[in-house]
Amino acid sequence: MSKKIQKTIGLKMTLLFMLFALLICLALGFFAYRTSWEAYTETYARKALQVAHAAARFVDGDRIGSYLETMETDDYYVELHETLSNIKREFDLMYLYIFKPEDETHITAIMEAALESDDPELLFELGDKYEYEGIILEYDLYLSDVNMSEPEVKKNILHDEHYGSAMLAYTPIYSSEGELMAMMAAEVSLTWVRERQADFFRTMIILSCIITVLMVVGLTLVSRRMISKPLKRLTSVALNFASGDRLSTFENNIKTGDEMQALSEAFGKMACDLSEYIDSLQIVTAERERISAELEVATKIQASMLPRIFPAFPDRPEFDLYATMQPAKEVGGDFYDFFLLDEQTLAVVMADVSGKGIAAALFMCISKTLINNNAHSGKSPREVFETVNALLCVDNEAGMFVTAFMGYLDIPSGRFTFVNAGHNPPLIKRKGGEYEFLVCKPSFVLGGMENMSYAEHELTLAGGDVLYLYTDGVTEAMNNELELFTDPRLLTVAHKYKDCSVMDLLLNLKKEIDQFAEGAEQTDDITMLALKIT
Repeated sequence: MSKKIQKTIGLKMTLLFMLFALLICLALGFFAYRTSWEAYTETYARKALQVAHAAARFVDGDRIGSYLETMETDDYYVELHETLSNIKREFDLMYLYIFKPEDETHITAIMEAALESDDPELLFELGDKYEYEGIILEYDLYLSDVNMSEPEVKKNILHDEHYGSAMLAYTPIYSSEGELMAMMAAEVSLTWVRERQADFFRTMIILSCIITVLMVVGLTLVSRRMISKPLKRLTSVALNFASGDRLSTFENNIKTGDEMQALSEAFGKMACDLSEYIDSLQIVTAERERISAELEVATKIQASMLPRIFPAFPDRPEFDLYATMQPAKEVGGDFYDFFLLDEQTLAVVMADVSGKGIAAALFMCISKTLINNNAHSGKSPREVFETVNALLCVDNEAGMFVTAFMGYLDIPSGRFTFVNAGHNPPLIKRKGGEYEFLVCKPSFVLGGMENMSYAEHELTLAGGDVLYLYTDGVTEAMNNELELFTDPRLLTVAHKYKDCSVMDLLLNLKKEIDQFAEGAEQTDDITMLALKIT
């Protein structure tokens, strides 16, 4: 083979490598753009929904619905406006407002949070009308097709020449009778999303260029040294390797000076790399087995932190109590607790940490310990939650929070004093009656915002009364058709087992949830606790 022919082959290979590398760069650039956009918009869509859902808990639906009728505000309106404005400032929202949908394209404003830096001309006033110009249809806001009691994360991106571009999330506001009164909407600016996406995209372009240069240079050097080896020798080595003869080294004695020698060298390198990969794979497999074993131990440790021996207080005939917890992963963020503060007072706790997995489990351990320790220090439920909230907010860079319900039962009198920190409303059944939701306005979550106050409520539990506590993993259990278990279904199923013992009640409820899920993967922890006055 002449030198001229060798140079021609090398040039062709170089051009081929450059074209291949260019295609890889284009693919990486497209992938980086799509991936970064999807990731950042998903994050901010979830943030907007969580803030809207949390802000809606501050709103009294019975009162908010009357403002459009009277077009007059009161002290509650001013106080609520200040609360929403603080939430807007705390979570750096673009807009936070309450509105009532009139039809598929028009809304009527009830209230909008405002900061000193906001443009007054862009703020909604009570009774203002606004046309979404088809956005309601585009993003499924029309009321006939949306189950407003169960909002899900959607990437609702709005573009308006006056109000700017934002990520919109919304959640319903109901009256105490379950009537839809208004909607709470939160909007997050897309400016930061685009800036971060641009930074990520520029980084990927630079890396792609570096990879392209290195690839072209490396492959060009290899292609310029292409030589051959007898096909029989190379075939024999390949067959031996395929049969399981792992080669740590490959002796290349083919010096023909043509393409066969290059192929021989390439095969030798492949053999070494593959051998190293197999060794690495064995190491990775062993490491995964070790991690799996450690997670199993972590699961047992977490389970041991929850009281699991029932009957819990066999020497106390005044009440019966049972609880269960089924994590969605090896470890979870839900927890329950119950303990006697003294001979006359029983404390019960139900809580749900944001997120799942190891991080949620660690935050769960901290939260449970803080609640338990502060309860035993003689504090009321309100004082316990205010202290725990302050401690959880310290250095909470991960932004995790806890929804929690805690109550003290005065055993002789049946007086039950409780606090709800953004948690699901419990069910209560009076003797001879049926289950119903315990309606009370919840306070803010624990760890979400500093200097929060928590309201105490009281009720009296008599003989035969049952109190059922749970986390949102119960009502948000999902089947293969992506349908949720929902609050109404929980109430219906609870009625079905209203005469059961507390243990049978929880076991039957879990069985009903499993049957509804039809084998679908559990997406959230399922935790329940039932207390019966005997």
